[in-house]
Amino acid sequence: MLEMKRGQKDSISKLCGGLSLTVELFHKSPMEIDCSCFGLDGAGKLADDQYFIFYNHKESPEQAVCLLPPALDGAVRFVVRLDQLPAKIDRLSFTCAIDGVNCMRELTQGFARLKAGETECARYRYSGAEFSGERALVICEIYRKNGDWRISAVGRGFNGGLKALIESYGGIVTKEARSPAPAAPVPAPSGDVTVTSLIPPDVVKRMNELTERAKRENDYLLPLYRSLYAGINLLPQSVSQPVRVVMAADNSGSMFDMYRNGRVQRIIDKFFAFASVLHPSCSMDFWAFAAKSRQFESVTMDNVRTYSFDTGGGFERWMSMLNYQYNNEPEAMRDIMMIYGGRNAPTVVLFLTDGRLSSDWEIEEILIKTSRYPIFWQFVGVHGEEYGILEHLEEIDGRHCNNASFFRVNDIDDITDSALYSRLLVAMCHWMEEASRKRLWEQQTL
Repeated sequence: MLEMKRGQKDSISKLCGGLSLTVELFHKSPMEIDCSCFGLDGAGKLADDQYFIFYNHKESPEQAVCLLPPALDGAVRFVVRLDQLPAKIDRLSFTCAIDGVNCMRELTQGFARLKAGETECARYRYSGAEFSGERALVICEIYRKNGDWRISAVGRGFNGGLKALIESYGGIVTKEARSPAPAAPVPAPSGDVTVTSLIPPDVVKRMNELTERAKRENDYLLPLYRSLYAGINLLPQSVSQPVRVVMAADNSGSMFDMYRNGRVQRIIDKFFAFASVLHPSCSMDFWAFAAKSRQFESVTMDNVRTYSFDTGGGFERWMSMLNYQYNNEPEAMRDIMMIYGGRNAPTVVLFLTDGRLSSDWEIEEILIKTSRYPIFWQFVGVHGEEYGILEHLEEIDGRHCNNASFFRVNDIDDITDSALYSRLLVAMCHWMEEASRKRLWEQQTL
């Protein structure tokens, strides 16, 4: 793989072995960063509005450039078929922009990567340290030269943001123009939600009701719902049927500080927003585990704000009940399997752990067994180490379907809400597609 520096150029054919590729733009940042692609003519101007690819216009007329749902890590993905571009398009400019008062110096890290299939061919890294007050960037460009297509790592900023960027390409910005954000069904003041028509009406109704309740009772949840609705708008198949969401939280002694400083409560908030939209009950089932495991009262809009501090006596009481001295993931997984494995409906388990697993082979055995059950295990490692088998799920043989996924963060706020929900939704949708095809919620018996 080629590690590109700013200003470096190379041949697409040489790097990718062909003219069909994927361009992925990844950003880690405390702010929302929106990405787009401009198809430019030989003069460097926007050749046609149909070649401005962003959230509200996802593909060019001949589908030579298509915006896909985000990758599991939250990266924005463009599929590019260079041999299908018309002659009037000489250059593809991949950009990003932000709204509001923020600027690119607040960017923690970012990179553009070039992929042929699943193989990464080139990567260009950058960070906020390279910028100051810019509010838009041209990250990289793909352009024609002497009958060949080449890529250039650009890294050029625009102080005027998206407006300056569009105007530099000869575009006209109307008063209604806005940054190319995801098609986020942001709750309007009236409580209405703007969503794609592909989302079922009952889910739209639930979105509106949850938004209104959050405004009255838990307004800190509103940004979470906003980010989640954006992800659902990009993946409407994620709400094509009800999904029960279960959270299983590591309650061993090594997690004490995470509970005490409110970080686990923050995770509960984020997971509850996710769960409440996906199921008509608007709730999230909750389990805690250490040496033992136990199901507690469901998380709802009524108790979510202080759930880890008040429910069942609070997390310190849980630790006492569950023998906090070590964590026993297989015990919790078996209990959850027995409760949800025989149900004729999909269940997603958000399994929180700080690592140092008690038994890799038992976890592997349970994953093989439950691969025929309507249960998807989404493991989330937080502030930990030694995740064992969770970092090698793809090596587990003998599963009927791919029923587990894993990612790790040091702190839950190291990943943006949009990227978090994108990861959860994409992984869930991949499983649901396979599980539905294999009719897992029609033929289960314990």
